Order: sequence, then C-alpha cells, then structure tokens
Amino acid sequence: MVELADRAVEAAWKVKNLKDFDQRLERAAGRLDEGTGGLAAMVVYETALMKSGRPPEEVREMVRSFRETFEDEEVPLTMAHTSGIMNVEGNDWFFGEDGLRVLTGQLLGQFQHRVAQYNYVDESEVLRRWADGYDTRLFVRRRIFETEPIIGVVGGLDFLLLQHLRVAAGGDTLVPNAEVARALEALGYGPGLDPYETLAAAEDLALHLDLPAPVVGEMLGELAREGFEDYPSPRERSRGRHPPRRPRKTLSPPRAGPSRGGRPTSPGNRNRSPRRGPSARRSRATPRRARSRPGFRTRRPGTPRGSPRRMVRPAGPRCRSLARRTSPEPPGGRMRKRAWRW
Repeated sequence: MVELADRAVEAAWKVKNLKDFDQRLERAAGRLDEGTGGLAAMVVYETALMKSGRPPEEVREMVRSFRETFEDEEVPLTMAHTSGIMNVEGNDWFFGEDGLRVLTGQLLGQFQHRVAQYNYVDESEVLRRWADGYDTRLFVRRRIFETEPIIGVVGGLDFLLLQHLRVAAGGDTLVPNAEVARALEALGYGPGLDPYETLAAAEDLALHLDLPAPVVGEMLGELAREGFEDYPSPRERSRGRHPPRRPRKTLSPPRAGPSRGGRPTSPGNRNRSPRRGPSARRSRATPRRARSRPGFRTRRPGTPRGSPRRMVRPAGPRCRSLARRTSPEPPGGRMRKRAWRW
C-alpha cells in the first residue's frame, strides 16, 4: 500500500509539472462540456449508440440531430416521451442496427422505473445519484456490476459502456479504456492493468491531483494519443534545487593565558567578567534568596553559622502580608509579636 501511494504521488507530481498543464486542463474540460446538455434521455441514448464502436464525434452528432428534430418547448424530451418516439421511428436513428434500438429501450425502461421511485426529483438528478451512489461504486469495486438491479436486467452492456454512462450522467469517475492504461504505464504504473485496476489507479491519481476524475480521464487519453512520455522527474528536480552544503566551521580550541580579571582563560570562565565594587562584596555576604526580598536579614554579622536564625521585623509595602505568630510570654514579661519568615 505504501508503494502504491508513493507511485500515485510521483505520478501526480509529473502531471502537475507539465509545461502545458493549464492548456491540457482547459481542453479536457472543453471536451466534457460537449455532452448532451444534461438531458437524462439523451445521456442514455448516447450510451447505447457508443456500443456501435463509432467515434464519439459521430455519435454526438447523431444525438444532436435527434434532439434538434424532436425537441419541443411544450413537450420536453423526457424518458417516457423519448421512448414513445423511438418506438415509432425506424432504425435510421440507430445507425441501422436493431440491437441498439433494443438496448436503448431497455435502458430507458429501467431508468423510468427508478425515476418513479423518487417524487419531485428531476430525471437528471436521479441519474446522477445513481452514478455516484454508494451501491454503484461498491458493485463496480467488487466486479459484480451485472448484479446491480438497474443494469443486471439489461444485456449487452459491458463495463466500459457502464462507465461511459456514469460519466455522461455526471458521476465522478472515468472510462478505463486502453488509452488511459497506456498513459498510466508511461507514468510509472506497471503494464498489463485490467480495466478495474486501471479505474482504481486513475481515480487515485485524480484524488492526488485534486481534480474531477472525468477531467483526468480526458487528459490521460490525450497524452496517450500523442504518445507523450517525456515527463519531468522529481528526483532530478530535487537534485538541482538544493545547492551543495558548505562545510561547517570548526571552533578553535581556547587559548590558555591570563584574562582581564587575573584568572586563567578556560572554557568555563572564558566569557565571564570579574565582579568588582561593593555589589560583589554584598553578593558574597548575603545569600541569593535573601537578596531577592529587601528588608530581611537572616543572620547578624558575626553570628556562628550553626545558630538559629533570628528574623527582624521588615519594613516596606511588600512585607505587610507576612504571617504573624505569637510566642509564649516569658516569665515576668508580656506578649511580644514577632514576624517569622517561613
């Protein structure tokens, strides 16, 4: 799994760093916009005509002619109305093949049954929900799309036609044809990928490119038709981007000798400056903790170090919050208050 993820990241980097990436992206989006215009019945009609093996331009021209001939402002080309027209007309709208007529009628009938299950939902929205639905993706991922209720009843609809129907319906997927497989092989994927593996790899690449899967499919198909293989390499780009590192300077060892204070220079006291004046004497005589609180005197001068500490009552605003304790009254005396430092 890690190898597949790294391969997808590298392939996405190669495609993004093409010199004409923006131009290819615009052309791919323009080809997708040349569809049937969002009519669900025309989407099904176009998918059925693609089974004839004719070029997509010829198929779309036939669909466009049918729409211009029978489209009416008062009576839109719904699935039911289109089915009625095709039952009356001849095989001229199906390139003279009766099998295409049968396939179109079966698909329209299946989708009409699905549209009837939704109330107040447009036919195109129903078709798009089916194309991006979880059940459809799951059945395709498990390679059992023939058992899906909307497709299993219809015979003669292979996997590539199913994917074309999903793309034309507005689904976020692509058609894993031979051109897409060749483009993936040039990007570093292994040869001999079947349509299901090609679909999984191309959709993963679309996720890394942060682009819709149909656009990525059109771009890969164009690259394969051109036979393009001169992709940039991320390894060469990383080598030329970073300059060689300069050797780090080593510090010279400290020199021994007298310093300004008269002490020998060593790594420990090389940057220290000797203390002079009364502050140095006060710092040596008074502990650091006592110096931080003015007004305290921990020990009188000349008192032995082991004697108990006698605290003098401090003066100042900072010493008003100190705790007070009363010592027991000595014989013949009175109570005296003392301030103790904890």
